[in-house]
Amino acid sequence: MKKILTLAALSILTIALSAHALDTAKAGGEKTLSGTIARVDMNYRALTVADAKGVNWQIMWNDATKIMGGELKEGASVQLGYVEAQNRNWASWIRVQEAGK
Repeated sequence: MKKILTLAALSILTIALSAHALDTAKAGGEKTLSGTIARVDMNYRALTVADAKGVNWQIMWNDATKIMGGELKEGASVQLGYVEAQNRNWASWIRVQEAGK
């Protein structure tokens, strides 16, 4: 019984710290990125975006992310806003322009 209570307390603490980290990152300010989608993983909701210098950025998105414009697909140009939280880059918005437009 003592182990269960200890695990429950640790779980609650972990969730609280994760939420606090995300709030702190949002308070730290949003950064922007422009580039071309090099890879899309719909299962993990992850993008690899290549910027103008050829640097690849890993960007995650979730249900709160506002996606505007075209479809998230390789070769499309994107602009996005993101925050750093939980050792990842989380998109708050993504604006997609179809490739060749």
